[in-house]
Amino acid sequence: MVSAQPHRVGAELWGQLEPNAGLIILEGSSRKYPYIDAEALVWGGAGATQLGSSDNDATFEALVMTIKVRDPRGVSDTRLGRFMLSTGAVRAMHIDGGHLMLRARSKTHFEVFGGVPVDGNIEGRKYDWMVGGRVSQGLGNKGMIGASYYNRFNAGQRSAAEAGGAAALRGASWVDPSAKISWELVNPGLAEVLGTISAQTASRVIRGELYVTKRSPTRMLQSTSLFTVLGDPGTLAAGGNLRWRAAPRLDLWVNGALQDAQDDFGWSGYLRGVLRLDDDGKGSILGELRRQQVATSSWTGLRLASVIPLYEDHDTTVGLMPEFEIIFPDHPEPNQGNVWPWGRLALRWQPTKSWAVAAAVEASANQIERYDVRALARVSYQGQWPKK
Repeated sequence: MVSAQPHRVGAELWGQLEPNAGLIILEGSSRKYPYIDAEALVWGGAGATQLGSSDNDATFEALVMTIKVRDPRGVSDTRLGRFMLSTGAVRAMHIDGGHLMLRARSKTHFEVFGGVPVDGNIEGRKYDWMVGGRVSQGLGNKGMIGASYYNRFNAGQRSAAEAGGAAALRGASWVDPSAKISWELVNPGLAEVLGTISAQTASRVIRGELYVTKRSPTRMLQSTSLFTVLGDPGTLAAGGNLRWRAAPRLDLWVNGALQDAQDDFGWSGYLRGVLRLDDDGKGSILGELRRQQVATSSWTGLRLASVIPLYEDHDTTVGLMPEFEIIFPDHPEPNQGNVWPWGRLALRWQPTKSWAVAAAVEASANQIERYDVRALARVSYQGQWPKK
């Protein structure tokens, strides 16, 4: 009997209104040739004034377009094309280039990478390039250690360079320390420091973590939720969090941290609870109370979110996902309002194992916009051929 060798393909289409933008994600693989994968992510938008286009103009750009080749024996991995490079302790970068990993029997990994950093101004990339590498050593069930380095040139001149190291160790079955540090070489100074140590009880009912982080402001990435947008004003933070499985379906978290922003120390913390509505966790309710008092960013916030299964029968599922946040700033400006709400309502429908459709409406008011309403839709497909 000859077994089928199906090829797999995945596709997702995202669309948003105001501003008009879309995202196409394509993935492909084959069991007959399991050492080759392909992936593409293409962004498109119309009337994007921030990109200098008018209402009738449409812009498309490949954010990711890669081919991945794996050695059948697991000795090497190669990635070519446009991708996000994130390796070791050095900063992540968006590049057109390649990434090669070699694995030795001693659990030593060697990585080399290089290419041209992605920039919207294509004409300005003629003499812009970067190259780097990483070496890491696995320590069996005790963890790993590694060191990485990159060098970047802009217009033919060295513009940035970093060296860093990372380690994750397991001193005992109940404790896990890890650390990461990177140093900027062109303008000498710390780029990022991250240290954590976590421990849990044998039953895993209680888990705690202590951490310290310090980051260059250039490493801060914007997020969508108001809590995450407003909750990261500082470059130095030290604190801890504790998770308690209070019941088989109920998890509770408490977090507290000291933060530094603009040479002014402050603090932040939150209380969070997640109640699972079924044993599989398909439905849940989340509640969170958060307080931040750091420099010019002082506020109290409340967050409620839920995943509600509405229907399930064989391969068909329907789910509703409401989410709501509200911020009470301590000292709002006269034209900013005393309350900043943010809400999103999403509906997901999966008629078969292959197809899924989701749509969401998001509305908010914050310190910049009196009101902002957006709509988002997603269609995805996962299939294989020939059919079994």
